Amino acid sequence: MNKHNAAYRVMIVDDEAILRTGMLHLCNWGEYGIEIVAQAANGQEALQQMEAVQPHVVVTDIVMPVMDGVEFTKAMRMQYPEIKIVVLSSYSEFNYVREVFKYGVNDYLLKPKISATELISLIQSLCSNIDLTSENKPTVKKDPALLLGQWLDSDAALNDKADVCHELHQHFKLEHFIIAKASTSLLLSRTKWTQSQIESIIIDLGAEHLSALEYCCVFLKNEALLLVNYEPSQSVEVIAALKRFAQHTQDALKFISFVLSHTFDAFSLIKSEHERLTPYLGKLLYFTEQALVPENEMTIGGEKTNFDELQFTSALRTFAIDDAITMLKALFSEIQNNRTYDEYSLKRLCQNLIYTTISTLEQLKQPVTELGSSKLKLFKMIDLAFDIHELENILTQFLEGLKNIVQRSDYQQSMILHQVYEYVNKNYANEISLSEMANSLHLNYTYLSSYFKQRTQENLTSYISRVRTDKAKELLHEQGLSVSEISRLTGFSDHNYFSKVFKKMTGMTPIEYRHQISQ
Repeated sequence: MNKHNAAYRVMIVDDEAILRTGMLHLCNWGEYGIEIVAQAANGQEALQQMEAVQPHVVVTDIVMPVMDGVEFTKAMRMQYPEIKIVVLSSYSEFNYVREVFKYGVNDYLLKPKISATELISLIQSLCSNIDLTSENKPTVKKDPALLLGQWLDSDAALNDKADVCHELHQHFKLEHFIIAKASTSLLLSRTKWTQSQIESIIIDLGAEHLSALEYCCVFLKNEALLLVNYEPSQSVEVIAALKRFAQHTQDALKFISFVLSHTFDAFSLIKSEHERLTPYLGKLLYFTEQALVPENEMTIGGEKTNFDELQFTSALRTFAIDDAITMLKALFSEIQNNRTYDEYSLKRLCQNLIYTTISTLEQLKQPVTELGSSKLKLFKMIDLAFDIHELENILTQFLEGLKNIVQRSDYQQSMILHQVYEYVNKNYANEISLSEMANSLHLNYTYLSSYFKQRTQENLTSYISRVRTDKAKELLHEQGLSVSEISRLTGFSDHNYFSKVFKKMTGMTPIEYRHQISQ
């Protein structure tokens, strides 16, 4: 059956918009003579649309707010006995299934096992006695949210998208467009809100604050998107309404904020603007006081903040925890000012700092076994952090807790190590004589070597080579420097010796390392 001819009309009723959207995109329905004409979040909403869309088949969930599947089925059988009803159920709802069969349900499907083939076959079977050629198909103004969700879906067939785009264009004919977009992933992982509750709250607040405007609310995978279509004269009203909506949504749900696109005038740009906004979601963690952040207040890309990890680990090795905290606060202050890290990169940086800290203290034989076992918990806290201040607090409290772990005697005796680290960091580019180092620190050379080995479980010469190798790894990112130049800049007078040491430390030659990081 050609999809441009008459088709069996189907309505989907489920309180979870993401499930409705999933069913919309289960297959290219038109190829099988089936058309999804409407969707509803509960039985009451479905009944309000019934006259307009006149479906042949209703596919409905059972457990829904306002009017559940049982009450909806009763009402359907009284008002529209000719419409076929298919119930969606999970195993835990089987008693409900038995209840609705009393009211003439035609069939049921298990939610976890819905397949396109099964549903297509069932719809075609239920509608097999309907003569579509003699039927006057109703003129239906389709739900723009349904259409927009189909159009934005990256998996939908291209031909299907063209038809959807044409229909959607009929709903949005005003001159200007603007998009507000948010991630819902933290809400699902950090709160007790269900997907359907999140959607219901956002939809209700949209209706409360945006009802005077031409707008549409769509839920995609871990995202909520609002599209507003308006006349130039409404610009001030639109921004004010979106600010109210975003603020009330944040007040209600807490861990959510929206990025606001610039105004655009072409309907055809909606999908590309939606995709273009995605990277901006990763910058919202810098704007804790704003529920709605215009994209022009954010910067995408830019140079990452430079952090001297060697100096940080040097402070840890000397148990100078307060110094490490000071460095951490300075790092976060600079990151907040530059805003070049996105959320993913910043959280990975924080997790790396915790890993580095625990590893450094383990090397020093400190009692950090408990910290190591709680590392995954700390990583989870970082993943669930909402903003940059929360990330900073997690790391600061983690470092503050170290003060109770490191031994006080170690802290007092650490000045020698601190002096060694400072000396090496300052002189790694030059030839370092261990005897000259010992003299500058007013120590016996033999005592210095044995002390360092005892305290760090590492030879002093090995430590110097590691510092030089770490500096060389940084310089190898700069394509303008040759390997020979990097060898000289990191204190290796002989190029071949540099390559040998570098391979021993990293498992690869400098050229192999550069090739790996450039891929």
